[in-house]
Amino acid sequence: MTTSPSEHGTPPGSARDEPLRDLAVVGAGPAGLAAAVTAAGLGLDVTLLDAGERPGGQYYRHPAPGLRAARPQALHHHWHVFARLERRLRAHTATGRLRHLPGHHVWTVLPEHPTETPQPAPAPAPAPVWRLHAVADEGTGAGGESPVTVRARTVLLATGAYERQLPFPGWTLPGVVGAGGAQAMLKSGLVLPGRRTVVA
Repeated sequence: MTTSPSEHGTPPGSARDEPLRDLAVVGAGPAGLAAAVTAAGLGLDVTLLDAGERPGGQYYRHPAPGLRAARPQALHHHWHVFARLERRLRAHTATGRLRHLPGHHVWTVLPEHPTETPQPAPAPAPAPVWRLHAVADEGTGAGGESPVTVRARTVLLATGAYERQLPFPGWTLPGVVGAGGAQAMLKSGLVLPGRRTVVA
């Protein structure tokens, strides 16, 4: 009988064998990236997980590699801030202080041992150890994924923001896009949503 990594009695070779990290950061956008490199700089062992293949999140979204963009920094405000964070990420990764896991989709975070307070409680409960369960893209192009578990004493969620599109008359017409959609078209595909723009 096999058990899910989220169930108790996890067999050897899965979650229990993962090294315990001081901090796990979910999201490698501006906030998560800054948090991860700052914590690593302070001496913590950090794991940074992100669904994207490159750090930066939606704000510092990168053009598709096949487009061979000559100057991707021209698409962004404050690119120098991102470049500095990315250099620190590479430096901490090289020393082993920070483990960067791109292409990892975190789907749940659970305490390793659920807290049950006996009556009466003899002492304060110990700080929980968290298990982050993710699926990792295998990069084969065939949709292959593999399960990954990360164990950490502390979890920081930096999952960013998303555009909430509110319906209005005409919102599904061709050429009508949200600000986030227009940004994604420009930064990822180097495509202008139009030559004349009305912002409403």
